[in-house]
Amino acid sequence: MKHQSFLYRTLFAVLVLCCGTVAAQKTTVAPKTAVKKTVTVAVPPSSGSVENGVKLNVKGFVVKEAYLLFDDASKVPAGNKVDLNQRVTLRIVLNKGFKEIAGKVFPGGTEKIVLSNGETILDSDDLFTAYDSTGVSPDDAKYISLKAVITEIKDKKNYVLVSFRVWDKKTAANEITGSYKLYIK
Repeated sequence: MKHQSFLYRTLFAVLVLCCGTVAAQKTTVAPKTAVKKTVTVAVPPSSGSVENGVKLNVKGFVVKEAYLLFDDASKVPAGNKVDLNQRVTLRIVLNKGFKEIAGKVFPGGTEKIVLSNGETILDSDDLFTAYDSTGVSPDDAKYISLKAVITEIKDKKNYVLVSFRVWDKKTAANEITGSYKLYIK
């Protein structure tokens, strides 16, 4: 197969849930693509609604806000144009969330990143397996963030599609799937 017109040296994807700091590493997914995932504490947002062309399919959960922002907490402008090496965070804030069992909830989360030419550069496994036996605080699980950084791309005319899934491991009644596009300046 011919070498794709896109070249990514590094792509970092981070799924963040307010539940402490735990690191999990993922091996290279595609040639010239390195991926690292980390679960860390996120700061609850102050305001917002569903913005930045974020598409959500929600079952069971009640979503209060969903939007994109940069590391400095400023919102990504309409059009979702970002610089190379500029980390983007999808923030989802829940009003109603996971089924609670003995004071804990059990989230699942995955991310898939596909170039506009159809090449998959990331297809993660469940990022929350570390909490399968212990669970996390229901209050912390109301703030979910998904981060991505694109460090190199040859053809900036094309976009990157970031798809995600968040689910409740204790009931099939709660799931969020969705996506958004990023464009490199």
